[in-house]
Amino acid sequence: MLPVVAPAAALATTPAQPSQETTARQPAADHHPVAEQAASQAPRSVVLLDTPLHSDGKPIVYPKGTPQILVRTTEIPVGARTGVHSHPIPLVTYILNGVLTIQSTTGETVTYKPGDAFVERTDWHEGINQGLEPVRLLAIYVGEAGAPLSIKPSN
Repeated sequence: MLPVVAPAAALATTPAQPSQETTARQPAADHHPVAEQAASQAPRSVVLLDTPLHSDGKPIVYPKGTPQILVRTTEIPVGARTGVHSHPIPLVTYILNGVLTIQSTTGETVTYKPGDAFVERTDWHEGINQGLEPVRLLAIYVGEAGAPLSIKPSN
């Protein structure tokens, strides 16, 4: 069984020692070490991406079949190219390391750095590592069972 821990707010108003004061104490002025530690260990969320659009401005459309989500990491070595492709399902990408350039076949180029999150383009494009270190990215495919993750143009 896990121990029960009081919420940080409850701890913050508990004085370290009994007070002889007759006036009310302000919780913000009470610096209780246990409360401060509990507050620093509280879960936090940071929004990385909140968008209804792919990075080329087109609306995200959810698949109509049986839902399937795939999460994976991908590494692109220095100087490597992914080859021209597109994604028939929404793909959320988060850059962990390195600098990734996405170039569309129409010539549009966007460069992403660590901490950037985006929904990949819907048109034909290529990922290129023109940086000095390998690119590592987190890829989250929001698709449907049996759908390809990416497709190459037919020649």
